[in-house]
Amino acid sequence: MQFNRVAAALATSCAAFIVFPAYAGEVPLYDTPPSWAEVAELDEMRESRNPLLLAEKQVRLEEGRLWVYTDAAIRLDSPEMLTQMGTLQTAWFPDKGDLTVHRVELLRGDEVIDVLAGGTRFEVLRREARLEQRELNGLLTATMPLSGAQIGDVLRMAFSTTVSDQALGREVQWTDQLIAEPIPLENGRVVVSWPEELDIEWKIGGVDAEIVPQTSGGYRVIDIDLPLAKAPEKPDSAPFRYLLGPMVQVTSFADYAEVSAVMAPLYRTQGTIAPDSALAAEVAEIAAQTDDPLERAALATRLVQDKISYLANGMAGGNYLPQSPQETWDYRYGDCKAKTYLLLAMLRDLGIDGEAALVRSNGGDAVAELLPMASSFDHVIVRAWIAGRNYWLDGTSAGTRLANIDEVPRFFHALPLREGGAELVELDERPQSMPDQVIRITLDQSAGVGVPALFDIEIVRSGSMGAQLRSTADLDEGKLQRDAVYKVVASELGPVQIVDYTVAYDDQPGLATITASGVMTSPWKQERGIYELSPPAQVAAQIDFDASRARSEWRDIPVRLNGPYYVATELEILLPEAGEGFTLRNAEPIEQEIGGVEVRSDVTLTGERLTLSQSRRAYREELPASELTAVKRQLAQHLRALPIARAPATTRRQWDYGTDRSALAALEEAYAALIEDAEEFDSSALMNRAAFRSGTFDHAGSIADYDAAIAMDPTADLYFARASARFMLGELEAALEDLRLAEDSEPDGSTYSSQIEMLGLLGRGEEARALAEDYAAFAEAPHEADEVLGVALGWAGNPREGIELIRSTLAARPGDGDLLNTLCWESGKWNLVTAEVLETCVGAVEKSDFSPSALDSRALAHYRLGNYEAALTDANAALGEYREMPDTRFLKGLILIAMGDRKAGQASIAEAKIMKPSVERQYAAWGLTP
Repeated sequence: MQFNRVAAALATSCAAFIVFPAYAGEVPLYDTPPSWAEVAELDEMRESRNPLLLAEKQVRLEEGRLWVYTDAAIRLDSPEMLTQMGTLQTAWFPDKGDLTVHRVELLRGDEVIDVLAGGTRFEVLRREARLEQRELNGLLTATMPLSGAQIGDVLRMAFSTTVSDQALGREVQWTDQLIAEPIPLENGRVVVSWPEELDIEWKIGGVDAEIVPQTSGGYRVIDIDLPLAKAPEKPDSAPFRYLLGPMVQVTSFADYAEVSAVMAPLYRTQGTIAPDSALAAEVAEIAAQTDDPLERAALATRLVQDKISYLANGMAGGNYLPQSPQETWDYRYGDCKAKTYLLLAMLRDLGIDGEAALVRSNGGDAVAELLPMASSFDHVIVRAWIAGRNYWLDGTSAGTRLANIDEVPRFFHALPLREGGAELVELDERPQSMPDQVIRITLDQSAGVGVPALFDIEIVRSGSMGAQLRSTADLDEGKLQRDAVYKVVASELGPVQIVDYTVAYDDQPGLATITASGVMTSPWKQERGIYELSPPAQVAAQIDFDASRARSEWRDIPVRLNGPYYVATELEILLPEAGEGFTLRNAEPIEQEIGGVEVRSDVTLTGERLTLSQSRRAYREELPASELTAVKRQLAQHLRALPIARAPATTRRQWDYGTDRSALAALEEAYAALIEDAEEFDSSALMNRAAFRSGTFDHAGSIADYDAAIAMDPTADLYFARASARFMLGELEAALEDLRLAEDSEPDGSTYSSQIEMLGLLGRGEEARALAEDYAAFAEAPHEADEVLGVALGWAGNPREGIELIRSTLAARPGDGDLLNTLCWESGKWNLVTAEVLETCVGAVEKSDFSPSALDSRALAHYRLGNYEAALTDANAALGEYREMPDTRFLKGLILIAMGDRKAGQASIAEAKIMKPSVERQYAAWGLTP
């Protein structure tokens, strides 16, 4: 509940004081503060500019009752704060106590405006704020407009609550976070008191000063001044017990055994299933299926998970009191308490020993650090004993079957609820016997490693992980289902295009299965012209110990791990050229444990098939900090030992498909299917095929796809892409028109450089110059405009003037890598290379970290000077980094011919012309011909 929504920055700061659970009768009461509360004076505090002037809680514990007095003062110092506090709200459970409003005031200078004067009251509404989370919490909500508030006012609110919990009887408990810096609180405190004769345990975390209870008027009193000093920073990877933050805990429970004994009677199962009831018939049906107690337990758990929907009912004492098993069966819904109670009753009638066990669903490792209270837990499950082994059964989970019933949830500690009491126990730490997920993938790369791959994938998920896909399987075929499948597949393979898919949930084994086929980007990466593969979806590579304990104060903090889990992958890759020449590095099998993670990897390369089988299984909950360095070292060694495949240098390249595209037939068929299945006016499939065709130098085919896409939805990007394809083919006029259409769509000058190139090649140099002069209006900086104009001057017949303009621009920006490269390239184009220019080319290469484009420019400069050996070295280096450079390949042909190797030179030029038919015309414009 919250009294109001404070401005976002302040809301978390005030959470401990103006956002809290309040319990009351059917309507709020209005009265003076309780006699034991010390009402704070605000006079001196109002001089402070902190937005939160006062945040105070005074708590009294009595036998079976908790009484909390809250007083807060907030400065309304901005329009945002005024809006946030414009409607006061409070919500409460009507069955546990009283909410009493003491004051709602606006302080304006010396004036005190009593908002409650004249009978103004909160309006009571019923609200189920978390119904979408399947929580019927029984809250009543009271709202009241804060009328007349002005910027600069101080809003002061005070109220108290009493809580008597039906389930706890005479016991009482309270815990809360404590405000600490840098929260902008001027003054605050927490005062807790209880009768001297009442046995109370208390604990305060995050307070440096020693807190000693005082005795006053027959009560023991703890007084904590706020805000506390800023809590020391802790690593995000720390276990939850290190991240609790400053807090206060107070309880009348002597130990966890007492908590266990108090709660145990709520789960007595004797006689809860009537012999002639429908529920008894369900139990009998399970008993008739098998005599095996473990199988019976699995069937009973499955029934509770599948046939009882989840609904947390907090009404009528429901926060601790469970529904009866019969009510849960009749209603067909229940929360964790109801489901646990029902499952326990069924197990009892099936002859299986079990007991309810309280757990903390998040941060359960902290329970042992907390004082013994029922509120230390937020969940309850069943602990069953079968054949001398613990089984932890959660009726609110899903997908439990005999094959995975031994899985242990990550709750760390449990408190068995037992007559006579029980102490905390640690949940078993054991590896799973059944994978949560098994992935089987086939990648068909028989067309080549440099082109997209066809994939077939099967993803099988079990247990709760599989049950999450049940609703996806139940969806009608359509965009919603397809998007859900895509999300799962892409999480394993990265961006893909799905041609076909299925999704199904088999209720009997509790398995969800997704199959999909389609197209994906080739996972092979080119390194200096050689293709290498680190196989995709390698679960053995997905291990992370990215945690730091370098700070001295962190060196003893363990690392929180992510177990338990168990995943496996089976991958098969079909290689091109029957696998001839392909090699495998790190082919040795791997089977080891790294920081509590069991990892296995087996790889083989036989003929055209590369197969990889991997699994990763974790069960440890945390890693001692003392082991972290050694584990990181072990992980680094492991990752270096994972398999890498290498393609031969002679493997088919993209330009090899220019004259014979038969090997790409299956890919073309897949893209055609994607286009046929695409929704109306969705051009993405056409654009994907256009990119594929362009990447394999089928420029005419890509233009046809861009034509169709533009007909659906013309965009600047599509015009620009089609212009590029037309330029590659030598359709210069059409390319120029597309560039102009792109510029018209988004007039930002981004196409001007390309237009200037087209105009120059078309012999329209003066138009190119005029366009470059217009570009000055778009350029972000003067040197960018000068660079474009310098290039245009070359096309306009004044290359020396253009080069001098670039040189003078460079003088004002010495060392600018882009300008250095432009000066080198323009000098080479127009045969104006000098020794001084060559030094510029060297600088361009060094500044660019030996980028292919800078190496290409220097290769041309060397060629113009007759330095053919140096020119060939640079051309080869550029092509070694990026082989799909037709311009560089054409230049290499010219260099080889100049060196007397005409056959090799003509072959290189032929390859360049396959990739870019217009390249010969382009070089001829600069006087460079074979």
